[in-house]
Amino acid sequence: MSRAQSPIKVHEATKEKVRYAALMSGLKQAELVERAVDEYVDRHRDHFALRMERAQQALLGGKTSVLAYSLGVEEADVQRLGGVSSGQLGSRSPRRATSNQASSPEGQSARGSHSTAPAAVKAKPNSTSRRRSSTKSPSVA
Repeated sequence: MSRAQSPIKVHEATKEKVRYAALMSGLKQAELVERAVDEYVDRHRDHFALRMERAQQALLGGKTSVLAYSLGVEEADVQRLGGVSSGQLGSRSPRRATSNQASSPEGQSARGSHSTAPAAVKAKPNSTSRRRSSTKSPSVA
């Protein structure tokens, strides 16, 4: 069977481990990676099934459930922050947040972790690579 070329980016240390392990096992690097991925998927099959079940439950639970799942918070947190209004149902275009609606924190991944921490705890300010340092000297107590 012919193999397609599709390079993946890994740290140099990982690349060295793959080279060494392939050499010691008598396999090509691609064969070793293929076997390693197959083994990983087999070992974690139950975890993947659980995550798929949770995602399915969220989709069947409606907009609030999907939003909570996507942000990694509880549905009660979404409701507490204003929930999803009926005007937003089915809308994929962004809407301006009004004073009684909570806007979603920017930078949140749609596939973020699914912990029970409130959204306010998870929100981080946007960072840029051009952040300027303060020119003020630190205050002395």
